[in-house]
Amino acid sequence: MTNLLDGITAIDWTQAHNGAATGYMLGDLGADVIKVEDPQGDLARTFRSIMGVSMELPGGRNVLFEGANRNKRSITLNLKSPEGNRIFRELVGRADVLVTNYRRGVRQRLSLDYEHLSSDNPRLIYGVASGYGEQGFAGDERSYDNTAFAWSGMMHLIGEDESPPLYMTPGAADQLGATMLAQGILGALYFRERTGKGQRVEASLLGALVHFLALPLNNYLMGGRMPKRPTRHKIFNPLVGWYQCADDRWLMFSLNQPQQSWHDFCEALVLGEEVENNLKFNSTRARADNCEELIGIIDRVAATRPRDEWLSRCRARDLICAPVNSVQDIGQDEQLAANGYIFDLDHEVLGNTKTIGFPITFSQAQPEVKAVAPELGQHTEEILLDIGYSWDDITGFQEKGAI
Repeated sequence: MTNLLDGITAIDWTQAHNGAATGYMLGDLGADVIKVEDPQGDLARTFRSIMGVSMELPGGRNVLFEGANRNKRSITLNLKSPEGNRIFRELVGRADVLVTNYRRGVRQRLSLDYEHLSSDNPRLIYGVASGYGEQGFAGDERSYDNTAFAWSGMMHLIGEDESPPLYMTPGAADQLGATMLAQGILGALYFRERTGKGQRVEASLLGALVHFLALPLNNYLMGGRMPKRPTRHKIFNPLVGWYQCADDRWLMFSLNQPQQSWHDFCEALVLGEEVENNLKFNSTRARADNCEELIGIIDRVAATRPRDEWLSRCRARDLICAPVNSVQDIGQDEQLAANGYIFDLDHEVLGNTKTIGFPITFSQAQPEVKAVAPELGQHTEEILLDIGYSWDDITGFQEKGAI
């Protein structure tokens, strides 16, 4: 089956996660993605741990690099050398897309900014993954996932009321920023198809997170209302809450039309008529006024049966609910597997393992993982031969420290 980006070549000049993940998304869609690394390698290859959690895998592999660099070929180039810089420009001159998360100053010092490269290739889509947006006083500041979380307001929206600002999890902002850049690149490719013109595309971690928070931010910007962090035992609507079951697993309800769902909710949880018809609970206003008492009742009832039994009873009544999965649960989740969100991977180094899939399905195309993350410089000679260099040229580049 033909993939969406068959015939598209993308040059991936990135490090770490943001931007690099854009490259694998294009690769999943069929693009030939060439990862350009310094001869010392992407720093993601050597991340031993993040926030105290190991990233190391057998065979010298690394979770951060593996996750962001599948479906790519790797070439090593010393971009500070005249020969390495020239080869890079040749690759970009033949490509459709460039993805980079290097800062503006670095790109300009190497003469690899949009102005230089688009003069060689006017049809080039030049994708920039930045931290905070390249305009403004922080346009060229260094950034990481957690600093973007802090700046966006997200940390004040996570957790319960009166808790300090909370960080979500490493990599979430990077993945979101990369997704937004991939979306922009796809739009620019369509624009080029209609006009013949390439362009520069930028997506930042900060901008992606602000966009992600559209509902609470718009409520404040347009309505002047501050968002509230929910306190579990004081939720205005107890039918939108999470409850611990007999097996210590949790169940989430999202019954945003509680009056319509109240009878079925009481039936599913076997709350009895004394709760269903109680004047303190039988209307939306009454449940809000007595939310702590009702939540306490639901807590006690939920703790009498295992989560999957409650899920079965609630789904039988078409109540909107879901398991509160742990990371361990995700790998065994039937719904995720059925849609390809998690899939089995036969890895040449790691053996049989699991990884995340592509989150979008198409009726006329099939995103796929054709190759695991490459070894450093694994395809250097192959790529140089593809663009017309000889083995003698390659030997000369090696002697000069260009590759």
